Amino acid sequence: MSLLLLQSCSSSKEQVEGTLPALELYTGYFYKIIKKAMRHDERRSGLDLRILSAEHGLLHPEEEVEYYDRRMDRERAEKLRDEVVSDLRELIRKEQYSRVIINMGEEYKNAIQSFDRDLDVVVTVIEGDGIGYKGHILKRVIRGDDSALEVAN
Repeated sequence: MSLLLLQSCSSSKEQVEGTLPALELYTGYFYKIIKKAMRHDERRSGLDLRILSAEHGLLHPEEEVEYYDRRMDRERAEKLRDEVVSDLRELIRKEQYSRVIINMGEEYKNAIQSFDRDLDVVVTVIEGDGIGYKGHILKRVIRGDDSALEVAN
């Protein structure tokens, strides 16, 4: 089963001159979980990651980006939506993902609204009370615990 994890960017970033791969730029809590799983070779096979950036839209983790400081708000989400939804739909069709896992706040979700319309894909949103709980679910998902996906919804 091929999975796509959609992770919002984080406000905490490496403040560097020049560019870094998107995955390296972000240093927030969820990125620490993702990077640790990768360092320890605990990332499940068949799991791809895309990052929803308030500045750049949908990013591949290896895409080079510069430091920026932009927050996602309703206006920005609406401005990004058409392009992000189009890119996301094309990616899902091309890679034939069977499941999309979403880990992001409400404003970010506004930017991907209705992306799954008419697509044969299961969408799971990681929800819960507090960042710690959501991080716990994310950690389990990344490591291949599918039962965490049932808890997440």
